[in-house]
Amino acid sequence: MEPRHFRRPLLPLLLAVLLGLRRSGAQDDGNYTVPARFACSVPAPCETYVVYRTQAPGYLDIGSISDLFDTSRARIASTNNLTSEDAALLPGQPLLVPVSCGCTGGWSFANVTYPIRQGDIFYNLAGFSYENLTEHHLIHQLNPELEPTNLQIGQEITVPLLCRCPTPAERSRGVQSLITYVWQQGDSMSQVSKLMNATADDIAEANNVTSSFTSVMGPAMLIPVRQPPQLPPLRYAASAGDGKSRSRRRGSLVALAAVCVAILAHRRYRKKASVRLGSRFVSPKLSWDKNQYGLERSNSFAHMIKGGDNKLLTGVSQFIDKPIIFVEEEIMEATTNLDERCRIGSSYYRAKLDGEVFAVKPAKGDLSAELRMMQMVNHANLIKLAGVSIGADGDYAFLVYELAEKGSLDKWLYQKPPSALPSSSCTVAATLSWVQRLSIALDVANGLLYLHEHTQPSMVHGDIRARNILLTADLRAKISGFSLAKPATTDAAATSSDVFAFGLLLLELLSGRRAMEARIGSEIGMLWREIRAVLEAGDKREAKLMKWMDPALGSEYQVDAALSVAGMARACTEEDAARRPKMAEVVFSLSVLAQPLSVADAFEKLWQPSSEDNIRIAGSVAAR
Repeated sequence: MEPRHFRRPLLPLLLAVLLGLRRSGAQDDGNYTVPARFACSVPAPCETYVVYRTQAPGYLDIGSISDLFDTSRARIASTNNLTSEDAALLPGQPLLVPVSCGCTGGWSFANVTYPIRQGDIFYNLAGFSYENLTEHHLIHQLNPELEPTNLQIGQEITVPLLCRCPTPAERSRGVQSLITYVWQQGDSMSQVSKLMNATADDIAEANNVTSSFTSVMGPAMLIPVRQPPQLPPLRYAASAGDGKSRSRRRGSLVALAAVCVAILAHRRYRKKASVRLGSRFVSPKLSWDKNQYGLERSNSFAHMIKGGDNKLLTGVSQFIDKPIIFVEEEIMEATTNLDERCRIGSSYYRAKLDGEVFAVKPAKGDLSAELRMMQMVNHANLIKLAGVSIGADGDYAFLVYELAEKGSLDKWLYQKPPSALPSSSCTVAATLSWVQRLSIALDVANGLLYLHEHTQPSMVHGDIRARNILLTADLRAKISGFSLAKPATTDAAATSSDVFAFGLLLLELLSGRRAMEARIGSEIGMLWREIRAVLEAGDKREAKLMKWMDPALGSEYQVDAALSVAGMARACTEEDAARRPKMAEVVFSLSVLAQPLSVADAFEKLWQPSSEDNIRIAGSVAAR
């Protein structure tokens, strides 16, 4: 790609330096390098564990720890043979937390979603909450639009936990998992190997150290195990002592009930092609088929599916490890037979199932591409798959996703006036403010940046448009619709189609109109052509832009800011794919525009055209 320059060459450099200093705050980003032992050497993801120690305050019960690691209580309790999910534990006790490990860029991470709480900063999250299972520089790299020391309560971030999957050579030696363990003060190789049921030589080889390795505290190490270790039984706090026997009795009753439920579920399965397994506490984890990568599977239900006649269930089971499977009749009842009043977008319906609200999407045909994609990614700005539902004929299904309460973006942009839907409906469209539109654009850009630069291999979404952008209750955007997603080719411009589509989305956010629509007569309106005429209007471009913008915005935006976003959209929709910016550049620019006015004002003109003939944009500004 040819070098690009800003209109004022010194200004972006100065702003980048100032913004970098501002973002770093008390945290020195430095030149952190991920230890080589966590390099991505196996492209297929795997299920593994990290060792976490109970700590006060805040992380002395399974509920808080499961929330921290974005997993279910049931998985942690089952892994650690706990009799109670609610009782308080004594601090300082190690337990195993199951995680899904995969490649992000050139490194192996288990990406978990974490909602920011009061007082959180990246440094404390990494060092204290996650006990050095991650590093604050890594959190910043995967959330480049956020200020590490000025986080907003409720913001969802992606936290990359250090991990790695065994290589074929390690598997041939019997290694089942590589467990991430943070070395503690006073640890020795012999103590750790005994605790983890591993050999000192295996640990030394996996971490490129000697068998006499010692450290004061801190480095995350990989522990190769041939079977999951049996850590010391967890001890409950004294306040829970009186209730231990009751907990055991409750545990026995729960176990008995679980057996009964399993028998009933099995009987239901024999009667119907569709069953409902699991509960809302069981997070679905996706895994690759053994035939593709030689990985063993442990999900007995998947084998039960494969033994049946339902061909769609067989296909789904290749990608879903511990699914929540809903009965089709249950979803139809929850949506009143797909009543329009329950529609929350062009393709989704609101459904309350077992007390929890989901978004369900009718789907037909081969689901493997979408399921494979959902298995590979985990980011706050990508929608999460919760389960599936298979019709009795085996050819029709619902995909069940986490709920984005406000529905799809197209409902908010194109409906004028807003639909007056009954109160029982899922959402009522309203006008999006300028700040909300900028925030949505930044969320979508972050999701695309993750797909393009932080997955291995890089992914192309292939269908970025307003109907596939879902909005949460606080109007944060999540990308959905992965049916056309595919790995990027070796061509450097492979992801440029997503950049073009994002440019169209920016134009729709600015104008409130569809990127392509029929006009009076036989005319077809194309926003990317219209914006060129606006930006090439010389001294009249501000007036033309204000007339072109969504009238619902009124005068709440600054014209310079709108010109900058319009210039960005034009750059993204360049006919020459090689001239389109990278998503890292776009994220950086949008994150600055979303800053307080003291920073954003100086940056607004950077995406504006330097002449009537061309637009010059930043060159390879990394959003990190």
